[in-house]
Amino acid sequence: MKQRGFNLIELMIGMVIGLFIMAGVINLFLSNRQTFQSNQGIFQIQESMRMAFEILSRDLRHTGFTPCGNQNKVANVLKASAANGNLLEWVGLRGVDGDTAIAPVITGTDTGQRIAGTSAILVQGVQGIDRSVQLHTTLGTPSFTLFPDTSTTFAAGDILMACDFQQATIFQASAATANTVNYVVGGSLTPGNCQIGLGLPGRCPPTPAFVTYNPNANMSRFMSSIWYVGNNGRPEDGGRSLYRTRIGAAGAVVTEEIVAGVSDLQISYHRRNNDAWDTAAAIGAANAWNTVDALSLQMTLVSAEANVSSDSSINEGRLQRSFTQTIALRNRI
Repeated sequence: MKQRGFNLIELMIGMVIGLFIMAGVINLFLSNRQTFQSNQGIFQIQESMRMAFEILSRDLRHTGFTPCGNQNKVANVLKASAANGNLLEWVGLRGVDGDTAIAPVITGTDTGQRIAGTSAILVQGVQGIDRSVQLHTTLGTPSFTLFPDTSTTFAAGDILMACDFQQATIFQASAATANTVNYVVGGSLTPGNCQIGLGLPGRCPPTPAFVTYNPNANMSRFMSSIWYVGNNGRPEDGGRSLYRTRIGAAGAVVTEEIVAGVSDLQISYHRRNNDAWDTAAAIGAANAWNTVDALSLQMTLVSAEANVSSDSSINEGRLQRSFTQTIALRNRI
């Protein structure tokens, strides 16, 4: 009986065909993997973009807001220091471009420091639930008695804003109970108050001017934040994030990473009765910050995953997208 089987040539042909099939499968796998990584990178960029614009816009829309609508008549009796920089100086809105400094944020290469050449913006107003004043006493230890309300309470060290239809005052509470807020000069709190007179012009060094707020005046927590693009210390996922430096509890300066993957931020400003968009430098030179009524934000984001873009020259092959959003300042329209 004749024995049958594969000869050497047939075996080699079979192996070559198998290699071609295997190469096709591997190529298909790599192609699908590249598509998956690209789609994942695009999704991550879009999600980061939505979060960044949403959180940043929330602060920007309330820029310069005071519950009593008198943002141009604000006394400020807080002591200034290098630690809090511009955060406790009432300006409502300020921006910087390029390498222009905006203390206490530092431009540099360490984690949390601002990226040179990017825009930064200081926004101020009030936040949280407000309370109504029942009685303002300026004799002895000055204090505010608030109408009973369990929706929110204040604490010693809180930076607060009191206001009525005539003016507003930024000060620090030295002590607080459920319905009482006291304030003094000095003490162990930071930054502390430089005077107990809360009237205009109300600034440090002391320029005493006393005022008594009427019943039904408003009291709220003061909000002051600087938004910027900074180093996040993680070069493996792009190395940059959107940051916020703000005034926190007891007047402490708090720096927070908000959204990873934000690599650049450029801001343009629109003034009332002006068709053009200006830079921060132009607005500052014209001393026109009070006339800014809208912002144009151009934000650039990169994917956390490297080597997924056809252009390897962009941040180690990361996907990169730029988005623009225009934000109207509700308090100035």
